[in-house]
Amino acid sequence: MNDQVHIDVIGVDGSKQFGCNLCSMLLGESVLLDAGSASMLSGQQQRNVEMVLLTHAHLDHVLELGFMVDAAVASRDEPLRVMGSKACLEIVRKHYMNDLIWPDFSRIKTSIGPALVYETIDDKKWFEIPGGITAWSEPVCHGAGARGFLLRSATGSILHTGDTGPTSSIWEKAAELNDLKLIIAEVSFPDQKTDIAIASNHLTSSLLEKELNKLNRPDIPVYAIHLKPWERHEIEKDITLRFGDRVVILQRGDRLEF
Repeated sequence: MNDQVHIDVIGVDGSKQFGCNLCSMLLGESVLLDAGSASMLSGQQQRNVEMVLLTHAHLDHVLELGFMVDAAVASRDEPLRVMGSKACLEIVRKHYMNDLIWPDFSRIKTSIGPALVYETIDDKKWFEIPGGITAWSEPVCHGAGARGFLLRSATGSILHTGDTGPTSSIWEKAAELNDLKLIIAEVSFPDQKTDIAIASNHLTSSLLEKELNKLNRPDIPVYAIHLKPWERHEIEKDITLRFGDRVVILQRGDRLEF
Protein backbone atom coordinates (compact mmCIF):
# COMPACT_ATOMS: atom_id res chain seq x y z
CA MET A 1 0.00 0.00 0.00
CA ASN A 2 1.32 3.44 -0.97
CA ASP A 3 0.90 5.83 1.96
CA GLN A 4 2.38 8.80 0.12
CA VAL A 5 0.23 11.90 -0.35
CA HIS A 6 0.22 13.51 -3.76
CA ILE A 7 0.05 17.26 -4.30
CA ASP A 8 -1.68 18.34 -7.51
CA VAL A 9 -0.86 21.89 -8.52
CA ILE A 10 -4.01 23.73 -9.59
CA GLY A 11 -2.47 27.21 -9.64
CA VAL A 12 0.74 28.85 -8.46
CA ASP A 13 0.86 32.35 -9.92
CA GLY A 14 1.32 35.41 -7.74
CA SER A 15 -1.30 37.53 -9.48
CA LYS A 16 -3.92 37.41 -12.21
CA GLN A 17 -3.19 37.88 -15.89
CA PHE A 18 -4.25 36.03 -19.02
CA GLY A 19 -3.17 32.40 -18.74
CA CYS A 20 -2.36 32.63 -15.03
CA ASN A 21 -3.86 30.55 -12.24
CA LEU A 22 -3.91 31.79 -8.67
CA CYS A 23 -2.65 29.71 -5.76
CA SER A 24 -4.38 26.38 -5.09
CA MET A 25 -2.97 22.91 -4.46
CA LEU A 26 -4.93 19.72 -3.95
CA LEU A 27 -3.53 17.51 -1.18
CA GLY A 28 -4.74 14.02 -1.99
CA GLU A 29 -8.44 14.30 -2.79
CA SER A 30 -9.76 15.80 0.44
CA VAL A 31 -7.83 19.01 1.19
CA LEU A 32 -7.45 22.13 -0.93
CA LEU A 33 -4.55 24.33 0.14
CA ASP A 34 -5.68 27.87 -0.74
CA ALA A 35 -8.59 28.65 -3.02
CA GLY A 36 -7.34 31.14 -5.58
CA SER A 37 -8.21 28.77 -8.44
CA ALA A 38 -10.70 26.49 -6.69
CA SER A 39 -13.24 26.63 -9.50
CA MET A 40 -10.74 25.02 -11.87
CA LEU A 41 -11.38 21.73 -10.10
CA SER A 42 -13.98 19.52 -11.72
CA GLY A 43 -17.38 19.29 -10.07
CA GLN A 44 -16.54 15.88 -8.63
CA GLN A 45 -13.18 17.11 -7.33
CA GLN A 46 -14.91 20.02 -5.60
CA ARG A 47 -17.41 17.68 -3.97
CA ASN A 48 -14.57 15.43 -2.80
CA VAL A 49 -12.83 18.30 -0.98
CA GLU A 50 -13.64 18.14 2.73
CA MET A 51 -11.46 21.04 3.86
CA VAL A 52 -9.97 24.23 2.46
CA LEU A 53 -6.80 25.12 4.36
CA LEU A 54 -5.94 28.80 3.94
CA THR A 55 -2.45 30.25 4.25
CA HIS A 56 -3.96 33.73 4.58
CA ALA A 57 -6.84 35.91 3.41
CA HIS A 58 -5.35 37.91 0.54
CA LEU A 59 -7.51 37.79 -2.56
CA ASP A 60 -5.19 35.66 -4.69
CA HIS A 61 -5.53 32.87 -2.09
CA VAL A 62 -9.27 33.05 -1.35
CA LEU A 63 -10.77 34.43 -4.56
CA GLU A 64 -12.69 31.34 -5.71
CA LEU A 65 -13.62 29.95 -2.31
CA GLY A 66 -17.08 31.48 -2.69
CA PHE A 67 -17.61 29.96 -6.13
CA MET A 68 -16.53 26.55 -4.86
CA VAL A 69 -18.98 26.60 -1.97
CA ASP A 70 -21.75 27.85 -4.24
CA ALA A 71 -21.19 25.15 -6.86
CA ALA A 72 -21.35 22.22 -4.46
CA VAL A 73 -23.69 23.44 -1.73
CA ALA A 74 -26.61 21.24 -2.78
CA SER A 75 -24.60 18.09 -3.38
CA ARG A 76 -22.26 17.80 -0.39
CA ASP A 77 -22.60 15.10 2.27
CA GLU A 78 -20.94 17.26 4.94
CA PRO A 79 -20.38 21.00 5.41
CA LEU A 80 -17.23 22.33 3.77
CA ARG A 81 -14.62 22.97 6.46
CA VAL A 82 -12.60 26.18 6.00
CA MET A 83 -9.56 26.32 8.24
CA GLY A 84 -7.16 29.21 8.83
CA SER A 85 -5.72 31.47 11.48
CA LYS A 86 -8.09 33.55 13.57
CA ALA A 87 -7.12 36.73 11.73
CA CYS A 88 -7.47 35.06 8.34
CA LEU A 89 -10.96 33.75 9.01
CA GLU A 90 -12.11 37.05 10.50
CA ILE A 91 -11.12 38.80 7.28
CA VAL A 92 -12.89 36.23 5.10
CA ARG A 93 -16.06 36.48 7.18
CA LYS A 94 -16.09 40.27 7.49
CA HIS A 95 -14.96 41.31 4.03
CA TYR A 96 -15.91 38.46 1.68
CA MET A 97 -18.51 35.95 2.93
CA ASN A 98 -20.55 38.71 4.52
CA ASP A 99 -23.90 38.69 2.66
CA LEU A 100 -22.71 41.79 0.80
CA ILE A 101 -19.83 40.77 -1.43
CA TRP A 102 -20.92 37.11 -1.34
CA PRO A 103 -23.44 35.07 0.68
CA ASP A 104 -22.49 34.02 4.18
CA PHE A 105 -22.65 30.30 3.57
CA SER A 106 -22.04 29.56 7.25
CA ARG A 107 -25.61 30.82 7.83
CA ILE A 108 -27.20 28.95 4.93
CA LYS A 109 -28.75 25.77 6.28
CA THR A 110 -28.99 22.60 4.22
CA SER A 111 -30.17 19.08 5.02
CA ILE A 112 -26.68 18.37 6.42
CA GLY A 113 -26.42 21.57 8.49
CA PRO A 114 -24.60 24.75 7.48
CA ALA A 115 -23.05 24.76 4.01
CA LEU A 116 -19.74 25.90 5.44
CA VAL A 117 -18.05 25.82 8.85
CA TYR A 118 -15.02 27.82 9.93
CA GLU A 119 -12.30 26.21 12.04
CA THR A 120 -9.57 28.28 13.69
CA ILE A 121 -6.07 26.86 13.70
CA ASP A 122 -4.07 26.63 16.90
CA ASP A 123 -0.54 27.67 16.00
CA LYS A 124 2.56 25.70 16.90
CA LYS A 125 0.70 22.42 17.42
CA TRP A 126 0.32 19.37 15.23
CA PHE A 127 -3.28 18.83 14.13
CA GLU A 128 -4.98 16.33 11.86
CA ILE A 129 -6.51 17.17 8.50
CA PRO A 130 -8.27 14.79 6.10
CA GLY A 131 -6.35 12.30 4.01
CA GLY A 132 -4.04 10.96 6.71
CA ILE A 133 -2.10 14.23 6.95
CA THR A 134 -0.97 16.06 10.06
CA ALA A 135 -0.15 19.75 9.86
CA TRP A 136 1.76 22.37 11.84
CA SER A 137 0.83 26.05 11.49
CA GLU A 138 3.53 28.68 11.95
CA PRO A 139 3.11 32.48 11.75
CA VAL A 140 5.20 33.99 8.95
CA CYS A 141 6.13 37.50 7.86
CA HIS A 142 3.14 38.60 5.82
CA GLY A 143 -0.29 40.16 6.34
CA ALA A 144 -3.88 38.91 6.46
CA GLY A 145 -3.25 36.28 9.14
CA ALA A 146 -0.51 34.57 7.14
CA ARG A 147 0.74 31.13 8.12
CA GLY A 148 3.21 28.68 6.66
CA PHE A 149 2.63 24.97 7.08
CA LEU A 150 4.57 21.83 7.76
CA LEU A 151 2.63 18.88 6.38
CA ARG A 152 3.38 15.27 7.28
CA SER A 153 2.19 11.98 5.81
CA ALA A 154 3.07 8.43 6.84
CA THR A 155 6.15 8.56 4.60
CA GLY A 156 7.56 12.07 4.94
CA SER A 157 6.97 15.77 5.48
CA ILE A 158 7.12 19.02 3.52
CA LEU A 159 7.44 22.72 4.23
CA HIS A 160 5.10 25.19 2.52
CA THR A 161 6.09 28.77 3.32
CA GLY A 162 2.90 30.42 2.07
CA ASP A 163 3.42 34.09 1.31
CA THR A 164 6.21 35.48 3.46
CA GLY A 165 9.16 37.79 3.69
CA PRO A 166 12.27 36.87 5.67
CA THR A 167 11.25 34.92 8.77
CA SER A 168 12.79 32.50 11.25
CA SER A 169 10.55 30.25 13.30
CA ILE A 170 9.21 28.11 10.47
CA TRP A 171 12.77 27.26 9.39
CA GLU A 172 13.68 26.43 12.97
CA LYS A 173 10.73 24.04 13.20
CA ALA A 174 11.53 22.48 9.83
CA ALA A 175 15.07 21.79 11.02
CA GLU A 176 13.61 19.42 13.61
CA LEU A 177 12.14 17.16 10.92
CA ASN A 178 14.36 14.28 9.86
CA ASP A 179 11.90 13.20 7.17
CA LEU A 180 11.65 16.54 5.31
CA LYS A 181 11.29 15.67 1.62
CA LEU A 182 10.74 18.97 -0.13
CA ILE A 183 10.20 22.70 0.29
CA ILE A 184 7.59 24.81 -1.47
CA ALA A 185 8.64 28.45 -1.18
CA GLU A 186 7.41 31.70 -2.61
CA VAL A 187 9.60 33.85 -4.89
CA SER A 188 7.45 36.80 -5.84
CA PHE A 189 9.94 39.34 -7.21
CA PRO A 190 13.28 39.48 -9.05
CA ASP A 191 16.43 40.42 -7.19
CA GLN A 192 16.45 43.86 -8.78
CA LYS A 193 13.22 44.63 -6.90
CA THR A 194 14.31 43.43 -3.48
CA ASP A 195 13.16 46.73 -1.96
CA ILE A 196 9.59 46.08 -3.14
CA ALA A 197 9.74 42.48 -1.94
CA ILE A 198 10.82 43.52 1.54
CA ALA A 199 8.25 46.32 1.72
CA SER A 200 5.44 43.91 0.77
CA ASN A 201 6.74 40.96 2.83
CA HIS A 202 7.71 38.70 -0.05
CA LEU A 203 10.88 36.95 -1.21
CA THR A 204 13.30 37.20 -4.12
CA SER A 205 15.82 34.56 -5.15
CA SER A 206 18.55 36.18 -3.06
CA LEU A 207 16.27 36.45 -0.04
CA LEU A 208 15.21 32.81 -0.47
CA GLU A 209 18.86 31.77 -0.50
CA LYS A 210 19.30 33.41 2.91
CA GLU A 211 16.17 31.67 4.17
CA LEU A 212 17.39 28.28 2.98
CA ASN A 213 20.72 28.86 4.71
CA LYS A 214 18.79 28.99 8.00
CA LEU A 215 17.75 25.40 7.39
CA ASN A 216 21.13 24.35 5.98
CA ARG A 217 19.80 21.24 4.20
CA PRO A 218 21.11 21.61 0.63
CA ASP A 219 20.01 18.07 -0.23
CA ILE A 220 16.31 18.95 -0.08
CA PRO A 221 14.66 20.01 -3.37
CA VAL A 222 12.90 23.35 -3.50
CA TYR A 223 9.88 24.31 -5.60
CA ALA A 224 9.19 27.99 -6.26
CA ILE A 225 5.68 29.44 -6.37
CA HIS A 226 3.86 32.80 -6.40
CA LEU A 227 5.92 34.46 -9.14
CA LYS A 228 4.44 37.77 -10.25
CA PRO A 229 3.54 37.07 -13.91
CA TRP A 230 5.02 40.30 -15.26
CA GLU A 231 8.30 39.54 -13.44
CA ARG A 232 8.50 35.87 -14.38
CA HIS A 233 11.29 36.13 -16.96
CA GLU A 234 13.63 37.99 -14.61
CA ILE A 235 12.80 35.69 -11.68
CA GLU A 236 13.54 32.63 -13.82
CA LYS A 237 16.95 34.06 -14.69
CA ASP A 238 17.67 34.84 -11.03
CA ILE A 239 16.72 31.33 -9.93
CA THR A 240 18.85 29.66 -12.59
CA LEU A 241 21.85 31.84 -11.82
CA ARG A 242 21.63 31.42 -8.06
CA PHE A 243 20.41 27.84 -7.64
CA GLY A 244 21.03 25.94 -10.86
CA ASP A 245 18.66 22.98 -10.95
CA ARG A 246 18.04 22.77 -7.20
CA VAL A 247 15.05 25.12 -7.36
CA VAL A 248 12.26 24.19 -9.79
CA ILE A 249 9.45 26.59 -10.65
CA LEU A 250 6.12 24.83 -10.20
CA GLN A 251 3.44 25.00 -12.89
CA ARG A 252 -0.20 24.09 -13.12
CA GLY A 253 -0.56 20.35 -13.66
CA ASP A 254 2.60 19.38 -11.74
CA ARG A 255 2.35 16.62 -9.16
CA LEU A 256 4.57 16.17 -6.08
CA GLU A 257 4.51 13.40 -3.48
CA PHE A 258 5.50 13.12 0.17
